[in-house]
Amino acid sequence: MTGTPSTDAAAGLDAATAELLTESLRELFAAHPDGSGLAGALAELGWSDVQDQDPAGAVTLLFTEHGRALAASSLLDDVVLAALPDGPAQVLYSCGDCGTLLRPYDPAAEVLVLGEDGTARVLPPGALAPRPLDAFDTAPGRFTAVAGPEGTALASDAGERAVAAAHRALAAELIGVCQSALDLAVQHTSARFQYGRPLATFQAVRHRLSESHVALEAARATLGVAWDDGGAWAARVAKIRAGQAQEQVTRAALQVFGAMGLTLESPLHRHVTRAAFLDLLLGGHRALAERTGAEILAGADPAPLVAIG
Repeated sequence: MTGTPSTDAAAGLDAATAELLTESLRELFAAHPDGSGLAGALAELGWSDVQDQDPAGAVTLLFTEHGRALAASSLLDDVVLAALPDGPAQVLYSCGDCGTLLRPYDPAAEVLVLGEDGTARVLPPGALAPRPLDAFDTAPGRFTAVAGPEGTALASDAGERAVAAAHRALAAELIGVCQSALDLAVQHTSARFQYGRPLATFQAVRHRLSESHVALEAARATLGVAWDDGGAWAARVAKIRAGQAQEQVTRAALQVFGAMGLTLESPLHRHVTRAAFLDLLLGGHRALAERTGAEILAGADPAPLVAIG
């Protein structure tokens, strides 16, 4: 079950290039765990050339490794804003009246308020009063703010493009976090013995981990289709599948780790909290699935969903 998921995901790049880039990204994230200096390091790596050659492979590779490393950065902002040329400099990912900023607030800059439903509006400079985010996932550099009703609404297609770009990147990052968590679970159950046998040899444990592997492969396949499709629905389904995999993998990993899975004795707790945060960002998988179902019941054409799934 272990391996190099990023290499597999970046199907548009040849195997040797993808493997080389994967190793380079792992070294880069290890050197910049708090996200500082990431932009400069990626520029030195020539990442813009990789994106020009294969946008889908580059984003998938970058965010899968970002997730695997449990890195904290504002790279998601770059993906969102790239879908909106000449747009604002910051993004507030909203959920109701509140939202999350992935970088320190610049009061002199406009802010894009992006909703999971594809709505997007631009707030004028100085419109927010953010405070540090105190959340289940304790990664640094995140802030929360109340977004008032003011601002200039963007066209619906612009908001949908931005949300779709974010959903694809978040799906890749969830896959990276969950693959790393699954690898930890495999290592743990292979090294721990009970009744003179490794835990991994027991059928119940093997089934849980196998089901987690299947869920991750389904998420990877759906993300690949979402890139080929390019639409908002496909991107949303990729985020849903990745969120479902998150639930499956973290439940299974916690089960096989036992109580130590949520203690500082094991690194697994960081994967659980990060995956939960990423799932909820721009719509948790349950909420997105309910919204998709409601749209179909309201008359939306289900054909694209059938083709994706």
